[in-house]
Amino acid sequence: MVKGLVYPVPDARFPFLGVHFTRMANGQVWLGPNAVPAFAREGYSFSQLNLADLLQMLTSSGSRNLALRHWRFGLKELYHSIAIERQVASLRRYMPALSLEHIQRNVKCAGVRAQAVSPDGTTPPPPP
Repeated sequence: MVKGLVYPVPDARFPFLGVHFTRMANGQVWLGPNAVPAFAREGYSFSQLNLADLLQMLTSSGSRNLALRHWRFGLKELYHSIAIERQVASLRRYMPALSLEHIQRNVKCAGVRAQAVSPDGTTPPPPP
């Protein structure tokens, strides 16, 4: 059903990708979003934890202010990461025929994306 990349127009209010389809070189299609904090800089699953990385994130004024500014959106993204049926419902906006039967979860692998955040919690605007 997916022959290329499918991404929404970015919402400038949020520093997140939104729901998307990414076709991999091996033909697999990975689904998103997953704009939730990782508990390690190279944490590709919820079970990976690095206490030093987590402590740095929790004590960073930028991370704290970003979380306070976007807590509703963040909770929605976390819910979508846990409740795959909600993520599929969002993805149907771009592919109405998509159903849970098309999905195979890979809970051991997630994408990690660095995010530049100023001390006040703002992020740079998306490129034009």
